[in-house]
Amino acid sequence: MTEPEAVPLETDPPGDDPSSRPAIRLKDVRREYRAKHERVTALDGVSFEAPLGSWIALLGPNGSGKSTLLRILATLDKPDAGGAEVLGRSTTFEADAVRASLGVVFQKPGLDALLSVRENLRLQSALVGMSKSRFRDRLEKVASQLAITDILKRRVARLSGGQKRRADLARALLTEPIVLLLDEATAGLDVEARRSFMEALQRVRSERPITILMTTHMMDEADRAGHVIMMTSGRIAAQGAPDELRRSLSENAQMVRTDPAYADMLEVAGLQVSSIGRHAVGAGAADAITAATAALVRSDIAFEVGPATLEDVYIARTGRSLAGTEALA
Repeated sequence: MTEPEAVPLETDPPGDDPSSRPAIRLKDVRREYRAKHERVTALDGVSFEAPLGSWIALLGPNGSGKSTLLRILATLDKPDAGGAEVLGRSTTFEADAVRASLGVVFQKPGLDALLSVRENLRLQSALVGMSKSRFRDRLEKVASQLAITDILKRRVARLSGGQKRRADLARALLTEPIVLLLDEATAGLDVEARRSFMEALQRVRSERPITILMTTHMMDEADRAGHVIMMTSGRIAAQGAPDELRRSLSENAQMVRTDPAYADMLEVAGLQVSSIGRHAVGAGAADAITAATAALVRSDIAFEVGPATLEDVYIARTGRSLAGTEALA
């Protein structure tokens, strides 16, 4: 019996409007690697579509398959089975056409540390055959969008981590890509630098419809996306808009957390109880939340009430935390 292979996806019918096609499409994508004496499944039948102009976050810990998926879309890797497309082009069989529509930012900036930011961007423009006048226009635009005008003449080696990431984002956006891929692009940055990077992305999106697919293990970053895909062990565990995912745990998006020893008190109040991390967590209607908290107060039992988080959803769906560890019961 032969192994399944990567295949081009079915083509769209004649006369189909290209603007109606998804920006990204994956169907039954599988990828395995050999590690020492065993085969490791990085992606196990992953399928999804990203509409043009959407912002999608792949949420999961290291080892969940996020980066492998992005490498396939960036044409740096190939699936063992299934197919992946960007703007209707196969990442396996039409890699050059796919690359022409992409901007990519990885964890480590793709910039020459000995050159200035401007020199790096000029080099990038030359590699893609951009005219000098076009380069000047694009440089002015992206420098303004990403707030890097004041560092264009500085060597990359002398920049802060946040400045390097924004300069690398400028490199990726210089050619006006239709699809932007970000692989843990804020890893290692402090809170302020991460915020500046994400705000820069939002400014870019406010000015033109660009499709963004980013990998992250940070809830606040995933919350900015319009659609979140939760991944674990190479599979999709859940997906939806952030608010939809939170409501899947609690209809009013509020939850009661307390010691597992008092889970029965939450149940008596009418809450649906589950074990998330080190807590018993009760979810349900507002009146049941009120009844449960009143009972806990009367019994002088410690508890917390707050909105369901994306990490709550992730743990509930996978049994693991976003740090990649088993959730404790």
